[in-house]
Amino acid sequence: MDTYKIMIVDDDPHICEIVQVYCDREGFMSTFSHSGTEAMKLLTTFEPDLIVLDILLANENGIDWCRNARNFTSAPIVFLSSQEEDEVKINALTYGGDDYVTKPFSPGVLMAKIKAHLRRVSSGRREQLLELPGLTLDFYTQSVNIGGEAVFLSKKEFSLLSYMAQNVNRVVSVDTLFQIIWGMESLEDTRTVAVHISNLRKKIEDDPADPERIITVRGSGYMLVANSS
Repeated sequence: MDTYKIMIVDDDPHICEIVQVYCDREGFMSTFSHSGTEAMKLLTTFEPDLIVLDILLANENGIDWCRNARNFTSAPIVFLSSQEEDEVKINALTYGGDDYVTKPFSPGVLMAKIKAHLRRVSSGRREQLLELPGLTLDFYTQSVNIGGEAVFLSKKEFSLLSYMAQNVNRVVSVDTLFQIIWGMESLEDTRTVAVHISNLRKKIEDDPADPERIITVRGSGYMLVANSS
């Protein structure tokens, strides 16, 4: 059975302790952070399956943290908050949250919600992997696994890589990538494709200056190369 990892982000040590105790009882692995800055660093090292997030962090808004975190993870985010206003709940769920629990809260109810989200995560995971020689794309975490290590990508970087992976060893034009990823209504121009490809290479290539995975086909576009070797 999978051991799920829960990350708790709350500036109240007592809340963190309560949630951790209940996570331990369920056999979950858990960790916590009292600040948004620390939590963002922890996000990429701990790789949580679910995040319990306070709305009112010290010197930071939990909703803003959630919006930023969505560039790095698709893990369900369950908000904890003493705020009961509909507007706050709507914003929390609109900008990346998956659930909302008000304080004071029942630990049993919170754990029931966590387990429900984890069941959905588990059922969908097997269908969210795209395996190619040398790399595996994980659509759940929006990451690519290279040599046993997960490399987290921004949404645009992952969209570029996943589209090229579905057209592996085929040249994809810059115009096609731009229209598929950014859309016709974008205020950007096609030069942004090259910028994102450059950033993507820095994350997945051994030598970004001499790429072997994403190669440039002059006058045509880019190609993701996945050789059996």
